Amino acid sequence: MKKIIITSIALFSLYVNAVDKTFFEQVIIHNVEQSIASAKRISNSIEQGNSKKSQALFTQLVIDWKKVEATYVLGDLDEDFLDTPRYIDIFHGNNEDIKSQLNLIIGTTDDLSYALYKHSHKTINALEYLLFTQDLSNNRVRAMALIMTKSMQKYLTEIKTAYQKYQFKFTKDEQFASAILLNRLVSNTYALKEWRIGNVVGLSKKHKGDADARRGEYVLSQNSATAILSILQAHKQAIDSSEYRDFGDVARKFGAAKEIDKTIGYLNQAIAQVQKIEDKDLVGAKGKALYQASNNLMKSYYLSLMNKLSFVSKVLDADGD
Repeated sequence: MKKIIITSIALFSLYVNAVDKTFFEQVIIHNVEQSIASAKRISNSIEQGNSKKSQALFTQLVIDWKKVEATYVLGDLDEDFLDTPRYIDIFHGNNEDIKSQLNLIIGTTDDLSYALYKHSHKTINALEYLLFTQDLSNNRVRAMALIMTKSMQKYLTEIKTAYQKYQFKFTKDEQFASAILLNRLVSNTYALKEWRIGNVVGLSKKHKGDADARRGEYVLSQNSATAILSILQAHKQAIDSSEYRDFGDVARKFGAAKEIDKTIGYLNQAIAQVQKIEDKDLVGAKGKALYQASNNLMKSYYLSLMNKLSFVSKVLDADGD
């Protein structure tokens, strides 16, 4: 499985509350609850066979899910949940041609509980394919889409339940909580820069000089730029909120005010740029500028902020990208 592996050791000690209970409830738990609600709304719309409404609701599901994914630290709290995001979303982590597999399933009369046995068949990526290329008035297509949305609801609910179980563990060990959160932000920014922008605009190592809009995360629904914005907004929740103690507050407390302010500046710059971008712009000058902004953000997290806070990290893309 393609993934980023990051190890980190926090070498400083925290004697004040780091990212705290309020952060956990208003960001981690809240974002999961929003995703569950979105999955339920789209499930109801599919049951009614309303294609246009379901397509519109898909955008909100993307927005809510990307925030959960961007700050997903549950795997560090319980390794049994390391792979759970892959049961919901297989972008850049699966080489299967699920489109042809789903087409075959649509064309058969096999029992769907058997035919859709793979996790990949029940992801948000599979749902996008059905909603934007198939006809929901087809009973089999509609039944498949419902299995997908209910599967996502199930895993999202499991994530919420587990987060609630481990909330005390997260908030009681401030050093641990800060380390795993910063690790997540670093790895997520790397994936944003290389996979979601660089591979499209042709600036990643793997696709240098070969721009291709088809590599976008949500090409069929034209939600690739929307997903990027949602990811960056989740970073904003994590490092620059006035409503709770976030990681930015922790960084300032330990003498990294200059570094975190610079990081927030790069984040705001990237958000401002993507707010003016449509999916088609990702392969042009705007996409290149966004790649540079995300690169600055990643370097600021990885080199400047981690170094100032004496975190030791190693980033390894297991896929060799």
